[in-house]
Amino acid sequence: MDEASFDEPTGRLLERISPSGQHYHAFFPDPLPPPSENEAIVPSLKLLADANHALGQLDQVGQMLPDPDLLVRPYIRREAVLSSRIEGTKASFADLVAYEAGDLPGPDGDTREVYNYVDALNHGLRTIEASGITPDLVRQLHRQLLSGVRGERFGTPGEFRTIQNHIGGGQDVTQASFVPPPPSELPQALNDLFAYIDRPDSTTPILVELAWVHYQFETIHPFIDGNGRVGRLLIPLMLAHRRKLSHPLLYLSPFFEAHRSEYYDLLFAVSARGRWEQWLRFFLEAVNTQAGEGVALARDALALFQDWQQRLLQDSAPANATRTMDLVKYHLVVDPKMVETRLGVSTQTAYNQLRTLERLGIISELPVRRHGRAYIAHELLNLVSAGS
Repeated sequence: MDEASFDEPTGRLLERISPSGQHYHAFFPDPLPPPSENEAIVPSLKLLADANHALGQLDQVGQMLPDPDLLVRPYIRREAVLSSRIEGTKASFADLVAYEAGDLPGPDGDTREVYNYVDALNHGLRTIEASGITPDLVRQLHRQLLSGVRGERFGTPGEFRTIQNHIGGGQDVTQASFVPPPPSELPQALNDLFAYIDRPDSTTPILVELAWVHYQFETIHPFIDGNGRVGRLLIPLMLAHRRKLSHPLLYLSPFFEAHRSEYYDLLFAVSARGRWEQWLRFFLEAVNTQAGEGVALARDALALFQDWQQRLLQDSAPANATRTMDLVKYHLVVDPKMVETRLGVSTQTAYNQLRTLERLGIISELPVRRHGRAYIAHELLNLVSAGS
């Protein structure tokens, strides 16, 4: 890490010696909030107002939905795909839903990593009200993320690191582009972060807090592997915990993935040159963009569901076909056994209803299937997986 780049650092450069005996510097961030917080917020007030308005519109859409889970479920999966892709994972949205339905003959490690992200986020959403954002919850999320995947052996799932990590430079810490706090300083860095998250009666706008916390977590890099995914998980969890959204519908990974280089450059610029305002503006733009896309996606999905219903009505399809269609909305991938079990119908009725939906263009048969037939809602898949 080039200490000359840190001309206005927002923390301390700590000199250390590598196992090979070479000197290097690690960065220990100052506690939050930044001393220049107001200087960063004031020029961003218009962006902050726009982001809050967009977030309010997204929340309103969520409250109007008869069953918000119809959108929460695909939103979470899209976030999982794109947050994991930032870290180099290549699984697609279609891979994920097929894996969840048991329709991949041999899901690869990438697909399992994305599935773990869904599992971790759902776990966090279930437990956040009782637990709050705590070190224990963060370790639980990390353990679930790394369960059964490539980082499990070396990433010490669920444990904060006890060795020095670094970003870039291969195995040589002296060639790294960034070196997070040394392990000896990690407990203090984490204590500072969680004290900020848990402080009572904060007057800082929640979206500003999210920007600061996301930067701080990424900078501390408390795990050997999986830091980026855990850090991005904290965004919807903090919004849920603060009751800013009635349903978890905002996810920023699509924006971060689309602007990946700028994302990393701005995180570094905060550490090295105190660019809090630039980072905040980027973060608020992400909120504004993704909230707007969320509203548009919700409207498009509702329009699609209405179109499906109209197809059934024009076909004079039986009531069971509508119930089967509701399963399709929720799961995207269905099979006769699922229809038979969930709806309490005979095997023949399940097949008949699926054939009806297939004939009406609502579902199509999957080309690859481990056991029997399965069907996917291709129109809905194309809608919710756009950009992923």
